[in-house]
Amino acid sequence: MRIFALSLFMVVFSRGAHAVVPVMDANVFYFTDAFTYDSDNYSYRRLLWDFTLGLNLDKRGSWVLGWAYSASTFSDNPGTETSLTVTDMGPKVTWYLNKDRNWVLGLIYNLITKANYSSGSTVSELRGSSMKVEAGYMYSMWDTVSVGAKINWYKLSFNEEIVDTSLSQVTHARTIIYPSFSFTIRWE
Repeated sequence: MRIFALSLFMVVFSRGAHAVVPVMDANVFYFTDAFTYDSDNYSYRRLLWDFTLGLNLDKRGSWVLGWAYSASTFSDNPGTETSLTVTDMGPKVTWYLNKDRNWVLGLIYNLITKANYSSGSTVSELRGSSMKVEAGYMYSMWDTVSVGAKINWYKLSFNEEIVDTSLSQVTHARTIIYPSFSFTIRWE
């Protein structure tokens, strides 16, 4: 964490004189489905969101470096409910491809990824890391507010699992591609 803060300080203040502009970015995706067949009820739910606070790295605001917090919930109920609840934190780099800052690419490397997995009576805690790549188009509503849509590629990798008090090494992974609604505010 200290290395990230020191790196952020060095990059922001060593590139010449320009205003350091805070940027807030949020993304959300929600999907639910329920199906009743005879007396059986099946349900499927996904909620993925992330929130980033960052700073411009250049005068034009084309590059933003920040810290992201993400949360995800995956729930399936084909009779016995199975759920995976994930929280992530890590640095995020955003690159706006044109001068109007409409087209955007982002990369998040979540250094800290924790999850709770439950299936029936089995409950475990998972630890690892994750990565997310996002690409999208942001429409400028006002000078400081943009809204848009992004396509996201999200890969979770877990290397530790705790069941009761027993720690074991594992190689669990999950990869998801999903769309999201995006909202950005710049304090310029």
